[in-house]
Amino acid sequence: MKSNEIIDPITEQQQRQVIAATHRCIDQASALYGREFKTVPVDFDLSGRCAGMYQVRGRARRIRFNPWLFAKYYQDSIGDTVIHEVAHYIVDSLYGLKRVKPHGAEWKKIMVDLGAVPKATGNYDLSGIPTRQYQRFAYSCGCRIHQLTIMRHRKILKGRAKYLCQFCNGALVAVQQDSE
Repeated sequence: MKSNEIIDPITEQQQRQVIAATHRCIDQASALYGREFKTVPVDFDLSGRCAGMYQVRGRARRIRFNPWLFAKYYQDSIGDTVIHEVAHYIVDSLYGLKRVKPHGAEWKKIMVDLGAVPKATGNYDLSGIPTRQYQRFAYSCGCRIHQLTIMRHRKILKGRAKYLCQFCNGALVAVQQDSE
């Protein structure tokens, strides 16, 4: 593959295989925990760096997958990403999302119960994968400068979020940009 060549997303047949794998994983969880978990919609509309996402909007739940990353890493995605996202759904069903951390102890236990290694993120070579480049904003704490995405920057501006440094636990404060 040439360095500037874009990978084709997975085929419709592969999408059907991923959906079937997702449903089997949900069925496995139903058997493990002795209760029925309904299947959730599976969409292939995710792009960028993220391989999968469990999404909650009001009462609607769905699992989203990145068809380009699945095409490049199909076997890994079927074995890891599908279970990872189903585990988020099972955590939501058993505990609710407000009571647990996204990759906390409950999620880790479910990952192990489903036969997967409980790792929170994948490390993918993104060459050939279409990704968005977001504008970044400089924020500082007591120990360093951080580059936040425009999405986090907007949440801070709207007063909907505050972020702390993972190293010094200091509050992140916008760095004043020199106007020219």
